[in-house]
Amino acid sequence: MRPKLIYTLLAGLILCLCMVSTSLAQDATVVRRAAFDIGSAAIKCIIADVDLSTGLIVKTVDTLSEKVDFAEDLARSYDGNLSKEVMAEGIQTLEKLKAVAVEKNALEYSAVGGRIFQKAQNGRAYFVRIRQETGIPSRVISEQQAAMLSYHAVRQELDDKTEDLLVWDIGGNSMHMTIRKPDGGLLFYIDPMASVACKNVVIRTIQKKDINTTASPNPVSAEEVAQALAYIRAHATITVPRYIADQVAHPGLTVAGIGGVHYYSVPEVLGGRKAVYTRDEVAAALKKWTGKSDKDFDSEYAESRLTNLILVLGYMDALGIKEVRPLKINQADGLFAAREFW
Repeated sequence: MRPKLIYTLLAGLILCLCMVSTSLAQDATVVRRAAFDIGSAAIKCIIADVDLSTGLIVKTVDTLSEKVDFAEDLARSYDGNLSKEVMAEGIQTLEKLKAVAVEKNALEYSAVGGRIFQKAQNGRAYFVRIRQETGIPSRVISEQQAAMLSYHAVRQELDDKTEDLLVWDIGGNSMHMTIRKPDGGLLFYIDPMASVACKNVVIRTIQKKDINTTASPNPVSAEEVAQALAYIRAHATITVPRYIADQVAHPGLTVAGIGGVHYYSVPEVLGGRKAVYTRDEVAAALKKWTGKSDKDFDSEYAESRLTNLILVLGYMDALGIKEVRPLKINQADGLFAAREFW
């Protein structure tokens, strides 16, 4: 074999080895993780490949969600404790979701829970049990931490292209609004007026019924809807910081709606999910579904479908929000970028 040809072959081999080495080095910075958001009404799991150097998601492998109604269970508790039944259901669900993550080769796991587990007398003890029985590192986080995780997850989803952003998160047991202040810090609005609370306002305050014996307010009459809307508007006007209301008036502000109410509940009764939904569409849907029974909604969350519309419309009216961009984002998304949780 000619020397020139040998040198050419050797050079090609060295180049290939360098390329393989570079590829392996890049792959070594990526790990497959499973992040669990133990929410007030559902447990969500995101399995994703994450760049360790940036915390950014390289590829989402799977997104899972299972209903476990911790908030409803606690609302019916006589002593402020989660019941044995709902805690067992939660652990079974986590084990089920973890099995899927293991099957899909996830190597690292982390789970967080928020306000509902701070409120429950046995909430923190329950997370110790979760760690022991499922092997998933789990912790209860503050509502500010939860809101911050969600805000940064939304910014990542939008590729940081949206300068003026309000993240509006409605879950089963709490509502968060997060916005950037002029000094660069974050302003948080955190309130218990969320899906379960609004439903219970209609049952207890408007319909004068016992929430311990009445699970659903449906059917809700037109008069009851009007009373509930007035209640929610007044609540929002009084409790939301003036700075947030002032920023909503700016035409360039994007209102990103996250959590089950924005991404699942509202689009479901509107007839489908679009890039944005408007205040007028929510009002029309509320009028359409007023007076309907649980059976008419054909949903496992039928008892809160109408009252979620009341909740969203009440806040939109109080703050002057014209449209919301629903995004499939939760605390699990934000977990990937938070190094202290891994």
